[in-house]
Amino acid sequence: MKIAAVLSTANREADALIEDLGPYHYLHTILEETPNGVIVVGQDHTVIHANPAASRFLGIPYGRIDGAGLPEILGEHNSELFLLIRDHFEQRAKKIGGKIRHEVEFSREDEHCILSAVVVFPPAATEYYLLYLIDITAQKNLEGELRRSNAFFHNLIDSSVDGIIASDMKGKIVLFNQEAQSLLGYNAADIQSLHVTQLYGEGVAYELIKRMRSDHFGGKGKLLRHELSVKHKDGHDIPVSFSGGIIYDRDKEIATFGLFTDLRAMQRIEEDLEQTHRMLMQSEKMAGLGRLAAGVAHEINNPMSGIMLYANLVQEDLGADHPLASDLQTIVHEAERCKVIVADLLEFSHQTTYEMELVNLNDVIRKTLTVLQHQPLFQNITIIRELNPELPPIYGNAIRLNQVVMNIVVNAVQAMAGKGQLRITSRTRANQDINEILIEDSGPGIDNDLLEKIFDPFFTTKAAGEGTGLGLSVSYAIVKEHKGSIRVTSSPETGTTFTLRFPVVMETMTGENHG
Repeated sequence: MKIAAVLSTANREADALIEDLGPYHYLHTILEETPNGVIVVGQDHTVIHANPAASRFLGIPYGRIDGAGLPEILGEHNSELFLLIRDHFEQRAKKIGGKIRHEVEFSREDEHCILSAVVVFPPAATEYYLLYLIDITAQKNLEGELRRSNAFFHNLIDSSVDGIIASDMKGKIVLFNQEAQSLLGYNAADIQSLHVTQLYGEGVAYELIKRMRSDHFGGKGKLLRHELSVKHKDGHDIPVSFSGGIIYDRDKEIATFGLFTDLRAMQRIEEDLEQTHRMLMQSEKMAGLGRLAAGVAHEINNPMSGIMLYANLVQEDLGADHPLASDLQTIVHEAERCKVIVADLLEFSHQTTYEMELVNLNDVIRKTLTVLQHQPLFQNITIIRELNPELPPIYGNAIRLNQVVMNIVVNAVQAMAGKGQLRITSRTRANQDINEILIEDSGPGIDNDLLEKIFDPFFTTKAAGEGTGLGLSVSYAIVKEHKGSIRVTSSPETGTTFTLRFPVVMETMTGENHG
């Protein structure tokens, strides 16, 4: 009872003292009611006073902090703040006043809080300094969520298989994901000085904005699935499918964005499908012509043999000095030409048999060039060989394949009029399941309207008497017999390229053939 009486008397005296302070009473009230923690610390780092908010943050009952040491109430996990304060006092001669900002953390039973601690050193030489504690837990949690969200969306954007580019309304790039960098050849340093209009042809960027603002291309602020070309860093055009839109903030335009899908692979697939379709049509036509050619060849072969036989007999009887000798020689010569054509027809119609075995395409190429390169027509031709030394074998007939390469090479050299560059490349494709031969010339190319006809039997652009028009038809048939494909691309700028593809022999098949 005596202790309670003493405490009651002390409280009354304290209240009376506060009332006597007048205006300072209001300052004390503000200090006690402020939501931020305020701790007054002596130069010996002992707490002189702490308001209720500081007690709540620290998890220490109000009134029990006074007289405690600052290192004790901060704890070891926040010792860095105390070290900063101590360093300040050690340099007090050089520093008058000043502030220290540092984050501290406290864990209580019900929550974990993060505080911004601001230490204020009065400018005048006083016996104390102030420590303000501001609760920033919610702010830090929000920043953490924002960082995680940003990281998620950043990873999502950079993982996109489409190029994604955004710019402000002045054309400054604000987003350029990794796929866009890969597509257009730019790096992070380039983007800093890049203007969005540099990605398109002249006037295209402004036309895109115009269409985005229209209601006729997917709705206002949107532009869906437009095919156009964008500029690579080195200047060449890349076909893309473009979708984009305008970003608004309270109906105000603040940015534009675009999604770019590379169409080059799709275009190559479409070209391959179209080429395959043409080749199927060609195969059907060739099959029909082959059957017809076989019948015609057999019907012609016997009469031509009779013509040659009797012409030779007459020539022998009349002698070389007879006035008709030259005419008879012409008959024999032309009949021999007919025999060659008949042989080609039989070749074209698969009426001959031959053995299939393991073949190295590099050997076929070398043998062909060895035979041809010393011919007069090849004297001014530069031949470049790029042969893969590890080319796997195919299953075929070397003599027939030699005929294919020879036909194409001779045609190429004739197209270059005996002067130019011939490049022959061998390589593997499709995970080494396919062998590919490229035969490229620097000639004038083949007109587009003739490309679809070059494999037709008897089609030729050569003058009468210079060719039968069966060379490429026979080559086409031979390639098909080897379960391969042949295609041709051509332009006046790059010349003509024949691409031959053959399936390689698998290890199991190789073992069977050797066995």
